[in-house]
Amino acid sequence: MQSALAQRTAPARPRALGYASLPFRPVGAQAVRRPVRQGAVTVQARSGGYSAPGGGRGYSSSPGIVDRVLAALPYILPYFDAVQYGRYLFHMYPAAKACITPFLPAMSLYHSLPFGSFIVFFGLYLGVVNNTSLSRFVRFNAVQAILLDIILVLPRLLETVLTPPTSGWGAQVYIQSQSFIWIFITMWVVFGIVSSMLGQWARIPFIHEAAEAQLR
Repeated sequence: MQSALAQRTAPARPRALGYASLPFRPVGAQAVRRPVRQGAVTVQARSGGYSAPGGGRGYSSSPGIVDRVLAALPYILPYFDAVQYGRYLFHMYPAAKACITPFLPAMSLYHSLPFGSFIVFFGLYLGVVNNTSLSRFVRFNAVQAILLDIILVLPRLLETVLTPPTSGWGAQVYIQSQSFIWIFITMWVVFGIVSSMLGQWARIPFIHEAAEAQLR
């Protein structure tokens, strides 16, 4: 009975307080490391770069000034080859001729070269499109310029097979179709040159898909 009474009257032992229950951490105490959760998802930011085959420079979020100029130059090829389709438009609207006046000396030299169009065509394809040391930005625009030039092959073939009409409604359709070809090509040439100089990817409808497939 005395032992039971002693147990009741004995003071309670204080609980040992851990660092976690204290409002402060004692000096010299090591911080408790929480276990790292496994399976955490790590998100890596994708850079806009694409390493072209053969060590060439690929996609660039901001092409340099040299790449911009090189990407714009190939569009001169379809522009020079399409000028013959604007001859009726230049005759009816002399103001439209101002679009080609600054380029007339270069056009004369270009068309005076034997097989000048084929030389420039294969020069672009072999020296630019297949040159992996150039950036993909430059090569992409070169392919688009070549594809625009290929589009001009169809009306040339039709003119060799069919004799153009010289009178009546047939002549009107022929003149309008010729003018439309020049406007169509010139529109996309200007779009390609301006976009290239701004460092933007000029994706011409239907053509850009073929250009991207060519560079894969």
